[in-house]
Amino acid sequence: MQGIDRVRRVSELVRRQVSHFILRELADEGLGIVSVTAVDMSRDLLQATVYVSSFARDSDIDNILAVLEENVPAVRHDLAKSLHLRRVPNLTFRYDESVERARRLTTMIDELELDRNMDDGT
Repeated sequence: MQGIDRVRRVSELVRRQVSHFILRELADEGLGIVSVTAVDMSRDLLQATVYVSSFARDSDIDNILAVLEENVPAVRHDLAKSLHLRRVPNLTFRYDESVERARRLTTMIDELELDRNMDDGT
């Protein structure tokens, strides 16, 4: 159980630090608002998949991921300075589609509610 707690703790530290890095170092890259939603860390702490979301258009998502991937060495260097780990995890960035799915689902529910209210005459 202690190993699982450590993975969770390190995942959260990586999430926070990567978020700060994006705000500090990539503000001039024209990415817009990019949020780090989650980090999936391997049990050995050597691999981290960083999930990001944005309100950018779908066509901009690939650009955001490309900029993040280009900056992996700088992000890892920043993590090495702030995290006290023997080895800094390798990072992979992925777009978190769950945020977009939740937004679409909310829109559909709102539309159904509106249709129901119109059918009821209210």
